[in-house]
Amino acid sequence: MRELTALLKKEISPALGVTEVGAIALASARAAAAAEGNIRKIHVEMNGGMYKNAFSCAIPGTKELGCEMAALLGAVCGDWTLGLECLKPVTEADADRVKGMGIDVTTAVDKSKEEIYILAEVETDKGTGKALIEVKHSNITKVWKDGEVTFEAETKAAEAEKPFPFDTVTVADFVDYVKTVPSEEIAFVQDMIDMNCALSAEGAKGAGLSIGATLDAFRAKGVLGDDMISRAQHLTTAAMDARLAGLPFPAMSIVGSGSHGILCSMPVVSYGRSIGADEDTIRRAVALSGLITIYSKHYTGRLSALCGCVLGGGSGAAAGIVLLMGGGAAEVAAAMDHMAANLTGMICDGAKPSCALKLSSGVSTAVFSAILAMEHKCVSSVEGIIDNDVDRSIRNLTRIGSQGMNETDKLVLDIMTHKQCD
Repeated sequence: MRELTALLKKEISPALGVTEVGAIALASARAAAAAEGNIRKIHVEMNGGMYKNAFSCAIPGTKELGCEMAALLGAVCGDWTLGLECLKPVTEADADRVKGMGIDVTTAVDKSKEEIYILAEVETDKGTGKALIEVKHSNITKVWKDGEVTFEAETKAAEAEKPFPFDTVTVADFVDYVKTVPSEEIAFVQDMIDMNCALSAEGAKGAGLSIGATLDAFRAKGVLGDDMISRAQHLTTAAMDARLAGLPFPAMSIVGSGSHGILCSMPVVSYGRSIGADEDTIRRAVALSGLITIYSKHYTGRLSALCGCVLGGGSGAAAGIVLLMGGGAAEVAAAMDHMAANLTGMICDGAKPSCALKLSSGVSTAVFSAILAMEHKCVSSVEGIIDNDVDRSIRNLTRIGSQGMNETDKLVLDIMTHKQCD
């Protein structure tokens, strides 16, 4: 199915730092470019999920973090033509400079918006510019200059493109696709592998919580073993440490999330290389992981109350590892059910350095889920939310994330916006 190749290509893209930080900076940079002149005031409104995921995250290339700094640096120093890499030109010196400019920066949460939504307004000595992002992190749908529309997408991205018919495909279809697709058709998956491995190598030098380095230290003491789970945790958490600490190196994201991109690729790559699999086989496994991630996120939305360790990247990783173990659709389904039965309820309380801890849990659970599946052990359909069809299990899980966890998500956001930070 060429449609699956196109779907995978469309949803994979580079992102510098946390994608929500990049999206806020992008909207602000575009609004500032529309206004022109010396900036006096910046105001950005966004949906709750966007605010939550940018609240505690570092700005790439600086020691700064959060929504206001993302908006300020994007407006003053960002290059909107770079999309989610718009903060690429920013340095620590820039951060120090803009903080001394006396620009008034405010942000607000629009509780009526559930999907991705950012409206940035920048006031300068030459006028006012506004930019709107909707549906996807990099999708600028409207730009204003002094109240006059200067750019408007013909339709929203969700309407402009022919939607992929998710209701017509199953997990088994994804497995069949990655086993039979010509190698050259998914050669682009290597870009994801290379970029996220490079990010991991930077994180392993010491960044964020330094989980990878800590694992190495305790392995050297003989406390931890050198097994496939610990190696997968090292490769994955080091990439997350680098990304969430704001190191100036991009991650290859999927469905608008660098975390999902890292989680759906790094454990699979680590396991594949541990067993000596060839690169084509590893690419196929990563492609399967990516498709499962996209499939899951289609039903819950790009920003969810549930952590992607279970819904999205984690389930994708389990599926990819099963493929490397020689499993087929039945074993992939069993591994995904194990993930849902085990980690359901892990909340998303925003992107932040400690997300590397959650990914560490997701990695070990993904490998364990794959092992159980290959031993033909599977959670039965009489247990909890698990159904006798993995595609229905996914829908059950996404209903929890998109419907049942709404109040939890509101409470998390309320806590974050009212707590006292040191």
